[in-house]
Amino acid sequence: MLRAEKRKFADQQRQIKAIKDHLFPGDGLQERIDNVSYYYAKWGRDFFDKLYQHSLNLEEEFVVIQER
Repeated sequence: MLRAEKRKFADQQRQIKAIKDHLFPGDGLQERIDNVSYYYAKWGRDFFDKLYQHSLNLEEEFVVIQER
């Protein structure tokens, strides 16, 4: 039972690390790695409108915008 619990914990840690690596590539902020021109080419002017609409003014929080 202890081995199964350790395996479950290791799997959860792996999943969390994968999400963190995706959101913070190279242990930095995504906007420091990815160029905004890719998103502009893919979604056009609407991309900037969505960013502005969902941005937090002075709060020090992250916002995740996902494609549907």
